[in-house]
Amino acid sequence: MIDKGLLQQKYYHGLLPREDIKAMLHKTGEYLVRTSEPVKGQPRQFILSAVGGGGEANHFVIRESADHQAFVDQKGFDTVIDLVNHYVTTKEPLMAREGKVKVTLKTPVPRQKWELLHDDVELTKKLGEGAFGEVWKGKLLKVLDAKKEPVLVAVKTAKLEAMNKEQIKELMREARLMRNLEHINVVKFYGVAAGAEPLYVIMELADGGALDSALAKQRFPMVNKYEMILQAASGLAYIHEKQLIHRDVAARNCLYGGGQVKIADFGLTRVGPYYKMDMHKKVPIRWLPQEVIKSGHYTYKSDVFAFEIMAWEITEDGKEPYPGMKVMEVAVEVPKGYRMKFNAEVNVEFGAYILANCWENDPQSRQPMKDIVKWMKTYVKEQGGEAGKSGIHIMSKIGKLKRNSKEHRSGSNSKGGSTSAGLTTANTSMDTCANL
Repeated sequence: MIDKGLLQQKYYHGLLPREDIKAMLHKTGEYLVRTSEPVKGQPRQFILSAVGGGGEANHFVIRESADHQAFVDQKGFDTVIDLVNHYVTTKEPLMAREGKVKVTLKTPVPRQKWELLHDDVELTKKLGEGAFGEVWKGKLLKVLDAKKEPVLVAVKTAKLEAMNKEQIKELMREARLMRNLEHINVVKFYGVAAGAEPLYVIMELADGGALDSALAKQRFPMVNKYEMILQAASGLAYIHEKQLIHRDVAARNCLYGGGQVKIADFGLTRVGPYYKMDMHKKVPIRWLPQEVIKSGHYTYKSDVFAFEIMAWEITEDGKEPYPGMKVMEVAVEVPKGYRMKFNAEVNVEFGAYILANCWENDPQSRQPMKDIVKWMKTYVKEQGGEAGKSGIHIMSKIGKLKRNSKEHRSGSNSKGGSTSAGLTTANTSMDTCANL
């Protein structure tokens, strides 16, 4: 029923969640073709989604007859393309909602700029492997850098047959969140190739890998560590401006590339200003404030607390927080007010600011990230560091993959929770995570 020509049709979107369909189909007669979410042991189905007279989207399953004809009512066609062409050219209506709504196909809805084709990507080197797929270094062929060469990217390939419906939904939700973020200190999302399997999620490639690994491998001067902390603060402040709570701020969930820290791994991110988590889920206890440990209440201020744990990690070359303490000890002692000490290399002024403005038990006593960024900029300048290189990416739009990007990406493998792809893999060790 499917032929390769369908993949090239602009109205074909592949695996497209209903949340995205709602944002695409508006006017009467608009239509697109997509695939259903996979069900274990069952073949994928093609769905024709179109807006009818009532202004709502209607979804028709394109079935296959015994003689391999594609149909939605009584008429059969050799291919899905033939089926769509027939209803567009003849203006013959499809009947929906038990014959109460007429749907006439008029206007195809093309793929969005973030909906890429598998042919747009060349995989060049395998970087890692997880439970649901692999991470590859690759090239985004039709987006060129300043040297007129394809932009280097990291590609997460997802084996949908190994994932359940909820896991696929989470992956697509994470990608949906990331495509609205555009900041030098947030890992860049290029798009998803969902027309065929495996699913590709295409991200910025960072040459230093995960931040905790970069810190462990290279001895950075303290002034550079202050710069890293400022960069992470700038990225997190931007995320909060977008009304998102990251919920997993840690050095392992940041990338380092081109001298910049980039916030990554948005698998736990939720729309703010408040989120109540399921207390039965495993969480990274060592980065949590008392209000999350006690009741599962997340706000922007819980990110602030976790950010300052990460600041400690950076000053300690990526070491795990609360060395020598078990997870349950941390869960008991942090609400009582226990705080780690900074090492002797860390400026007393910096340590005092962190303790007074970011590590308070009362969330309301913690400063918002934008204020922390303001203070950090002044502090970094006073230490002789670089405080000015942060802000929005200067990137050309890749709507039809015909315009050139002005940024060059390079990358290598990384270990730990983050990969160069910036999407969640195996985030934390079992000693780090625990049920609340």
